[in-house]
Order: sequence, then structure tokens, then C-alpha cells
Amino acid sequence: MKNIRKNINIYLASFLLFQPFLDLITGLNIHLLNSSLTVGIVLKVLFMLSLVYITLFVYKKKKNLIPYLLIGLYCAFFLLGKIIYPTNIMKEIQELVKIFYFPIILISLYSIKDEIKISRMTFFATLFLYLICIFIPLIFHTGYKTYEITKAGTLGFYNSANEISGIISLLTPFMFIILVEKKNIFSLLTIFIYLAVILMVGTKTPLLALIITLALSLIYLWIKSFKEKTYKIIVISLILLSIASLSMVIILPKTNFYKNIKTHLDFLELDSITEVFEDEKLVDHFIFSERLTFLARKQKIYEKAPIYQKIFGIGYYQKQKRMKMIEMDYFDILYSNGLSGFLIYFGIVLYVIIKVLKNSLSLNYQSYMMYVSFSLIIFLSFFTGHIMTGPSVSLLASLIIISLNKHKKKELLFADVNLDIGGIEKAQVILLDNINYDKYNVTLVLEEKKGRFLKDLNENVILREVRVSTNNFVLLRKAINYLRKIFFSIYNYQNYDFSCCYTTYSYSSNKLVKIASSNTCLYVHNNYGDIYKEEEFREFFDSRQVEKFKHIIFVSNESANSFIKFYPNLKEKVEVFNNFIDTKKIQESSLEKITIQHPKDKKLLLFVGRLDEGQKRLSRAINLMKEIDCELWIVGSGPDENMYQDMVKELGLTDKILFLGPKSNPYPYMKEADYLLLTSEYEGFPVVYLEAIALKKVYITTIDVSDDNINFGKDYAHIISKDEKVMIKEVKKILKGNKKFKDIDIDKIQNLRIKKLEKIFDEV
Repeated sequence: MKNIRKNINIYLASFLLFQPFLDLITGLNIHLLNSSLTVGIVLKVLFMLSLVYITLFVYKKKKNLIPYLLIGLYCAFFLLGKIIYPTNIMKEIQELVKIFYFPIILISLYSIKDEIKISRMTFFATLFLYLICIFIPLIFHTGYKTYEITKAGTLGFYNSANEISGIISLLTPFMFIILVEKKNIFSLLTIFIYLAVILMVGTKTPLLALIITLALSLIYLWIKSFKEKTYKIIVISLILLSIASLSMVIILPKTNFYKNIKTHLDFLELDSITEVFEDEKLVDHFIFSERLTFLARKQKIYEKAPIYQKIFGIGYYQKQKRMKMIEMDYFDILYSNGLSGFLIYFGIVLYVIIKVLKNSLSLNYQSYMMYVSFSLIIFLSFFTGHIMTGPSVSLLASLIIISLNKHKKKELLFADVNLDIGGIEKAQVILLDNINYDKYNVTLVLEEKKGRFLKDLNENVILREVRVSTNNFVLLRKAINYLRKIFFSIYNYQNYDFSCCYTTYSYSSNKLVKIASSNTCLYVHNNYGDIYKEEEFREFFDSRQVEKFKHIIFVSNESANSFIKFYPNLKEKVEVFNNFIDTKKIQESSLEKITIQHPKDKKLLLFVGRLDEGQKRLSRAINLMKEIDCELWIVGSGPDENMYQDMVKELGLTDKILFLGPKSNPYPYMKEADYLLLTSEYEGFPVVYLEAIALKKVYITTIDVSDDNINFGKDYAHIISKDEKVMIKEVKKILKGNKKFKDIDIDKIQNLRIKKLEKIFDEV
């Protein structure tokens, strides 16, 4: 159950992406096997039933029983009518399921609306898959014809031209969203394929949707340009519009769309389109494809029907023969399902639409285009039909409507390598523990779902893994990683309100974060000014495209200042936030009993951290122990552990230095120590500093760092030289003294930090 809740968006998005292939199978089934009951229909019904189950039993939305029972009760009376007035009852059931697919899916999705977040890229990818499935057969002059006789058009291997046209139409605004955001060669290729398909399918609907979407898009951009006085955009758009219009004039006569217009005019014995508007019957025939005529006929049948059928519907078949659909959804539902069916159907639909629009997204170009798509649902349902009555289109329409809903909680994403033992990993887990889950949903993406801190991860966090291939074959490795990036983009593109690359050095995390949101953050845990020279420093941050991040967070003023020195133009993006700790848990954990005890008549020093000479320089601490009468405990592991152990043996310090190995709970050892020791060459703001404050333990350290609330060297530590000779003298002096430091309220400081972070989370 828990997995279903955490993966509901993947489930919905995957089914949507699978639909182009499902409809392809349906088309092949119908044409090759001449069967109306297909694998596609069966799977769609199973999907609908799974959503009903999920809402009732996973999310416990018992209120949904009311609309479900209303629909069920209506269907029972409808089918009773088919027994009273005999017809093909199995076919009627099939049509009934297709028609009521929309309100059932819509109310199900609405009941879990705050859990649903479908990426704009998922909608775009769905469109692209439909286009490709039509374009490839088009190139090879194969596939099925759009029309059985007279008119031209190719539909690939799909069956229903109206449904496919509806899908392409509703997804057109999402293509505009992506093309505005992603200006590259792939965008140009998409435009070419899109135009080729809508002009060669032969139906009017996609071209009409394109014209409406383009016009409304230009209106939005022009109004925005006038307000911001950026008239360049207006000029460029007018030039591009002129070029596109001229190109269409040249290309249009060669398309199936144009051929069908000409065929229709010839059939009506007209010389030009303007003559169409001289006669009401011609308007109906040419513009509405005789829908108004079919409407009048259906209305007469309905008026002559018994009162029972007027209430519960005349159905879809008469004497085993299927009645002609009007192809205007509102009227088809009214006459086929009667007054009660119409009221139940649109009662549910209008309830959801009104509720969603009351709590809809604030206006920007992306949401504006989604409103355009919603408008097309309402408009095309009236004029062309098959929007609400075709399961494939109605599922899409449902997801578009629900996507307009403004979520109660903001969506946050953090990306890291893994949660193995280390300061960064520990800080990540504790930061996530400090987030208010009443206000935010949090996703953590790891390159490897492993590490000792996994068990400490807050249960509200949605954990995902996007593995990075380490295959020795370079081309294969790059291909695998590129595909994983594409899949992540399809499911998660701009799907979050905030995204953070928590591991500075990770290229993978860096890329995923920029895909996930526009409110991006790079978390820098080290002072890279101490690690690299200027050229290397710039190369490190340039390779991570640091300028593309909206926020750059450092854990100390010193590391932030080192960065600003090389990137003064990015100063406004820089923030300083020290890491978080769980003071209560640290204090409680420190009470755990350990098997070793404080040495008698000696001071005890303790080192906690990674055994890595490049950064930690533990050799300084080992050499220090030759000169002072103290004992040193070392908690941790790392690449240079064996080297340090050999060094201790060679210097004859095995009775003074004890290697304890890695500890998931180092706090009892810290509590036992007189001083904590750090002899690093460089650090950001070590988490162990804050842990020392929580346990009221003083540090002897080579690293002097600060943020807006804590100046560690001044307030809570003895800062010593990195020069070993000077270090020895300073430590001896410290051991003789008894300097007192002020109390620091870590919890109060952390509350201030989280409030400042929430301001960043909430930025749009």
C-alpha cells in the first residue's frame, strides 16, 4: 500500500506513456481480427478499476462511494431498459463503459489530487510517441486510411481518426510549453514531424487546435511584452509568423488536408470556401460534417422514445444495429444516456472542474498553456466529439484537468550519491528530518540506494534511485546514462518547486536537479579555495555550470568568501547555511554504554571522521601524540587507515593511540573525551563541530569557520596552527589552561535556519 502511494505518479505517467502503443495494438486488433473487444480496451478497463481500488482502499477515500454507486445504479437501470426494449446488450455494456470512463477516472483522480503531479514532459512525450507512430508509416506509405472512401488521409496503424486527432489537439499546448523552454534541434524536428502528421492525417481538428493555441500563445506573449516593454519579442514573433504563413501557403496544396478541402468543395459543387457560408445546409455539411443533421435525427428518435428511455437513455444500438453518433459529446451523452445519465455524468464532471478551477494554478506561460488545453477539452467536446466519450482521450483530459489543481504542499527534491557514513550524508538525513512535512513533500534521489544512514531517513521522504553506469565500455556507459537522464526528464521535468544538488561533486545529481525544477540549489560543503588553485577552482565550478543555479549554499562564511572572490558576479545567489543536527538524539545516544573507559590520570583526545590524509591530515595528530601525555581514540575508517596504523606502530604509540573503526553511534566516545581533535588541511563547516556543541565538548582544531550565528573559533574552540612544531606548543598550552566558552542554543539557531530555507523552497 505504501509503495502504491509513493509511486502513484509513476503509475499514472507510465500508463499515459503506454497509451500510444495500446491504441496501436487496438487498431491492429480491429483491422486484422475485426474484433471490437481488444487487448487495449481490456487493459484500460483494468486501469480504471485499479484507480477505483486505489482511491477506496489505499487512500481510503470513502466519499468516492457516492459517485461510484450513483454511476453503478444508473448503469443498472440503463441495462434494465435494454432488457425491456431488447437490443445487443453486450455491445451496450461496452459502449456504457467507454462513455462513463471519463467521470469515473476524473472523480478518482480528483479525490487524490494533492498526490498527483504529472510532468509537462510526460504529456509532451506522449504526444511525440503518437506523432512518431503515425509519421513512420507515413514515410513508408503504409498504414490505414483515415477515411474509407473519397477523402485522403493516413493514420498509421491507429483505428479512430477522431480520437487520435483529439489527443494531438489536447497535447498541442504542451508542445508549445516545451518548445518555448527547449530551443534546440530536437525542437525543430518535433515541429516538422508534428506539421507533417496533422496535415497528412486529413482531419480538421488538429489544425484548428494549432491555430487556436498559436493565437492564444501570441496574445499572451504580446501582452507580456507590452507590459515589460520588451518589443523585440513582438517583432521577432511577427517575422516568424509571416515566414510560417508563407511556408504554409506553399506547402498546404501538397497535403491531404488541402486535398480533402478541395474534394469536399467539388462534392458540393462550390468554387470557393466563401460560398459555404451562403447556405445553412452547406455550413453544416462542410464545417460540421453534417453533425447538425445527425443531431436533428437523434433528437427525433429521442422524442419518440418511451419515457423510460428518455430518463435512462435510448442507448447506442437499435435492433442490433449501431446508431450513428452525432459526434458532439454533450448531445451524444444526453440522448444515448437519457436525462438521468446526463445529469449524473455532468454533475460529476462539473463538480470536479469547479473545484479545480477554484484552487487552480497561478498564471504564467506554462499554466496559461495548460488552461488553453483545458479550453480545447470543453470546445472540441462540443464541435468534434470523441473527447469525453473516447477512453484514450478522456484519460488524457482527466489528467490535464487535475494538473490545473494547485497543490497544498510544495514539492522538494534533493539529489545525493548515497547515504553511507560521512559528514555530508549525515547532514543530508538530518536536514530532511527538520523539514515540515505538513508543508512539503520531499523526494530524495540517490545514485545508489545504499548506506548506513538509510535506516535513519525520515519515513515521509520518497526515496528514488537513478543509478549511474560504471560500465568499462565508454560508449555503452554514456548511452545508458543518457537514457536514464531522458527517462528521469520525462517523468520529472520541472515537476518540483525546489531541487537541490546536495553533493557538490556529483555530475549526475547536478544534471537531475536542473531537470527537476527552475528553483535550483547547489549545496557546497567544502572550502574549495583551500583545495584548488584559481584555475582548478574555476574548472571545478564551471564544469558543474554553477551559474545556472538559482541558489548556491555554503556551510561557512569562509567557503562562501572563497567562491565570491572568483565569482563576484554570482554574489547575489550565495547563501550561508550551516548544517543541521538532531541535538536530542545526539544527547540520548551519548548515554549508550561502551566497553572502553577514559584512561586514568590522562587527558583523552578523540578524532571522529574519515581516515583520509589528503584532507584530514591525521598524521599531524599522530605526531602530536609523541610530544604530549595524552591518549587518542580514532573513530572512523577510510583509504589511509592502514597507513596510519603502520605509522603508529613505527612510532611506538600503540599504547597511546587506539583505532576504534567506524561507529554508527560515535557519541558515547565523544562524551567520554576531554577534547575533540581535528587536524584537517581544509573543511567546510564540519558537522562534528555542531555535535560537540550539543555535547558541550570543546574542539582543538586547525579549522576556523563561521556563519551568521556561530563563530566557531571565537565561541567554542581552540584554533591551532597547521604547522606541527607550532601545533605542539599550542596544544600543550591548551591542556594546561581552562578556557571557558559561552553556551550556544543550537535548536534556536536551527529554527532560524529552517525558516530561511523555507523562503528559498517557496520561491517561484
